[in-house]
Amino acid sequence: MESTVRTLKCGNVEIAVADRGAELRSYKVDGEEFMWDRNPEIWAASSPVLFPFVGSIKNGVYNYKGKDYEITTRHGFARTEDFDFVEKTENSLKFRFSSNSETLKKYPFEFDLFLTYTVNDGILEIGYDVVNKNNSEMYFSLGTHPAFALNVNDGLKLDDYYLEFEKNETSQKYKLTNNGLVFDEKVDYLNNTNKIQITENVFDDDAIVFEGLKSEKVTIKNNKNSKELSVEYKGFPYIAFWSKPKAPYVCIEPWYGISDFENCTGKLEEKTGILKLENGENFFAKLIVKGKK
Repeated sequence: MESTVRTLKCGNVEIAVADRGAELRSYKVDGEEFMWDRNPEIWAASSPVLFPFVGSIKNGVYNYKGKDYEITTRHGFARTEDFDFVEKTENSLKFRFSSNSETLKKYPFEFDLFLTYTVNDGILEIGYDVVNKNNSEMYFSLGTHPAFALNVNDGLKLDDYYLEFEKNETSQKYKLTNNGLVFDEKVDYLNNTNKIQITENVFDDDAIVFEGLKSEKVTIKNNKNSKELSVEYKGFPYIAFWSKPKAPYVCIEPWYGISDFENCTGKLEEKTGILKLENGENFFAKLIVKGKK
């Protein structure tokens, strides 16, 4: 069954968000679409939320307080669940997904996850709010995965596009296994540069994942016109970039958390990048997205 899609127009910005996954389906500035169109022959998503895990769990099983929990889906489960539509204001849409009897079988914590989309002065802010409803601590990861369209018509090719960081970076990237786990080694990638060139083969080895970059903003640009799209991701410790090889989109993925490492213990409390919330606390993160024709 197709999900209900909520729309909002504010100034020169129009957005559309589906109840399923509270997923951003459309982001238009002055009528120009910036989101990937979810072509099912290539990749049938546009902006999944990654919760309560980012990436893959080793062997689909983890352990918490002596009990095993099975979760075989990549990137948790919130992205395929129907969120409750909480409210619409003149410039925002708010959604909530809460723990239930099914989620508790694979993730033993009570929570609320809110996603709020707010438009101000042509800028889209996506807020992520995690509420711990347990009488004890709660462990989780949170990631974003928006896919932005790369127009390859009008004389534009994939390799006319590039990603530009706000600062020059020198960094290694993580090596990933075939099933999305992380090797405990890195390879050299950025050498005092602020650019990653998009090509047909740049994502042949899966996502490009960095930790601890100085930049907190990255912009998609091209060599042929002035259209650009920036994502500001202050505070996120990991940033990943991904697309299906040769596909006309690129995902900009700030993460709090990462896939299991190949040599991990499987214990949730020891998971690399995992966040811990004390009882009654909440966690907030946001993306700021700005498109320009």
